Amino acid sequence: MAMEDIMAEIDVDELRDYMEDYCGTAAAAGFDAAMLDLADIDDADGYELCEKAEELGVDLEQFIVED
Repeated sequence: MAMEDIMAEIDVDELRDYMEDYCGTAAAAGFDAAMLDLADIDDADGYELCEKAEELGVDLEQFIVED
């Protein structure tokens, strides 16, 4: 079974904070496209945020909520 087939609870608030820092750092370094990513991150629901993180190569396993 592939990782993308496994459902896990993700700490969306922690992921959003990480993504804002990740894209904010890129924007500050001169990558203008990261500003668009920041806008998407602010408006994204949990599912969209996870999709965006995967597009950017973020390892979602570090945001799994442990029982």
